[in-house]
Amino acid sequence: MKKIIMTNDECNNCGVCIKACASVHGGVSRIGIMEHKGRYLPIVCQHCALAPCKEVCPVDAIEKRGEIIYLDGSKCIGCGLCALACPFGAITMTDIAHKCSLCIERNNEYACVKACPKKCLEVVDINDIIFEKRSKNLEIMDKLRKKEFKKNSMISKITIAAKVDTKL
Repeated sequence: MKKIIMTNDECNNCGVCIKACASVHGGVSRIGIMEHKGRYLPIVCQHCALAPCKEVCPVDAIEKRGEIIYLDGSKCIGCGLCALACPFGAITMTDIAHKCSLCIERNNEYACVKACPKKCLEVVDINDIIFEKRSKNLEIMDKLRKKEFKKNSMISKITIAAKVDTKL
């Protein structure tokens, strides 16, 4: 599952990503940048598995296309229910709703990511990140096991039976 995330803390809210997105999507950006506790963070669709925006749309303008939650603007009646239901605030209303579609209509050529001068935004596969974290945790557990292994200790009980299939 792909998502747009902020990969470094160098964002200064220059707005280049927002302008690039708006320029390829008819003047309305599908990404926003907000300040929170001294950091700038992207507000962008998370393509939820059980997308509340899709569930509340009375005209089925929001549909699942693979792993992407896609909003068909030609079907939208502008009621705003999807924007109210979105837990991330990632849907913008003008006359109709607008949300990120991971540039599916542009063959995944991500305007916001490409435009960011500080390379703050990146499209990542969440499963790759999860696998990387698992691998790092296994290395730590293995070091602990070698360092402090004692029969029937808590660490031995946690690590001795741990076998991981690298194909996960």
